Amino acid sequence: MGIYRIHSDIGLTFYKGEEHIHQFNNKNEWIDEKENLNIDEECRIDIPSWQFRYNYEANLLNDIIEKNNFKKIIELGSGPGELGQKLIHDNIDYTFIDQQGAYKIFIERKFKGKFKVKDLSNSFDISDLDNDYDFLITNDFLEHIYNPSIIMQNCYKLLKPKGKLFVSVPNWRMGHTFIYRGLFDFDNFIYFAHTHGFDITTVYESPLKCDEYPKISSESEMDDRLITSWNWYMLFDINK
Repeated sequence: MGIYRIHSDIGLTFYKGEEHIHQFNNKNEWIDEKENLNIDEECRIDIPSWQFRYNYEANLLNDIIEKNNFKKIIELGSGPGELGQKLIHDNIDYTFIDQQGAYKIFIERKFKGKFKVKDLSNSFDISDLDNDYDFLITNDFLEHIYNPSIIMQNCYKLLKPKGKLFVSVPNWRMGHTFIYRGLFDFDNFIYFAHTHGFDITTVYESPLKCDEYPKISSESEMDDRLITSWNWYMLFDINK
């Protein structure tokens, strides 16, 4: 299934975690979130703690993009596109995929890039998308949908032969909401990705920390340094 390395050069201090449980209308979560969390900001991307996190992720991703000279990028479950705005530079072709509510904010804020509205929860039509993307990003997304296998199959189809896949996987210790809980245990997800054509190469730690609980049987391949990492940022190569 591939051998991975740990990237742990964080150098940042973040808050321990969020206290809110997010409950959204699936079609309009980026608009409804303001009411559900009782916040003054327009939506999640305006909350300072999320901006800190986006900045960390953008630094991580920009390093990957520059080292591999990626020019054509697609992000699934992108929300309005806040993270992507920190990644779009000259000569980068960036496509965002998400729901209508996210697209509304994307337009209102005059964000850069291309945005396509698609149903990512129950199906994923890729007939109008290219099949030669250098880099595909799914950040805090796969654990919220009903069809992760279909998504991963189509990720494989969308990438060029030497393309890379970046996935953020939540650590169950942080109390996140999962549709398929065990699927995102460390070993299980690496195997799941492998069966869909991807081998892990690198795991990046999160600057956020969760409570420490012992490893479970489906984490035997996980480095101990990842036990308290809020989530695991995983980089995959296509295993052709």
